Amino acid sequence: MACCKERGETEPVQGIALEFCGVCGVKAKKVNRITVEQILESEHQNEVIETLYHYCETPICNVVYFSNETGQYFNKNDVRVRVGIKETEDPVQICYCFDFTEQMVRDDLITKGHTAIPEFITTEIQAGNCACEVKNPSGRCCLGEVSKVVKRLLKEREGLAAGERTFEPACADLRVSSSHDCCALKE
Repeated sequence: MACCKERGETEPVQGIALEFCGVCGVKAKKVNRITVEQILESEHQNEVIETLYHYCETPICNVVYFSNETGQYFNKNDVRVRVGIKETEDPVQICYCFDFTEQMVRDDLITKGHTAIPEFITTEIQAGNCACEVKNPSGRCCLGEVSKVVKRLLKEREGLAAGERTFEPACADLRVSSSHDCCALKE
């Protein structure tokens, strides 16, 4: 089993509610089994069983997936991709289907004053070319996270260059479905 104690970390709290990470104590979101299977390193894929898994989004927590039903805990070193929300050094992945990083957005803003990355992703989603359920560790569409990063970086840029005109991303009004239907855009 890939539990935290075996990795020399804090032991998960016994008796904690199913949706709370036993290491950081924060409520986590459900994640489909197929996501866990696809994101885990191959040596851990056979440990995935029919149970309820959760995705821990706490940036400072090393846990990525867990099941309090079974006591399974999978950490950052158990997955085959860098989990962007848990990374502090480049590359910080923000789109797993089309391989965009936070630095790519930053570079666009510096060189062009805007970024077309959200629009590119939207076009690809509409063309049916995304696979967030099996590529994104959260199992959800990345467009919402990409939009948050763009807005945050625009604010940072605005703070650094006070008075300079900034551009609002075209994706600012997009609403991304929270359902597990990969990248379904709300109208």
